Amino acid sequence: MDNSIWSVLDIIFVGAGIYVLYGWLMLRIKGEIVTTSILFSKDVELRKCKDLEGYKAYIAPRMLVFGIAAILYGAAGLVNTYVAPLPGAVYGAVMALFLAVLIWYAIATRKGVQKFW
Repeated sequence: MDNSIWSVLDIIFVGAGIYVLYGWLMLRIKGEIVTTSILFSKDVELRKCKDLEGYKAYIAPRMLVFGIAAILYGAAGLVNTYVAPLPGAVYGAVMALFLAVLIWYAIATRKGVQKFW
């Protein structure tokens, strides 16, 4: 298979990680939740949150971990494709770590919505 599709996906992962970190910065600096972010589904209305400050405190560290993991995974893929091939075990470990963080983040956001809405 052509590496170009994987490179596009790696760029998307890096971009998604940067976007999540942007959302995290907005949350930490201005206290604002970027409503177009991947924090919760479109069915959830921000104004109906029972404890918005509690939700912000709950989700902020999880956003930071997820954003960093996405950037690292995308960067590892780009390095693997364009700079130097990474050993299979290293690339596999990075992929497994990212998938674990992705699943953890999805579960955490769902629990956060259940807890604070």
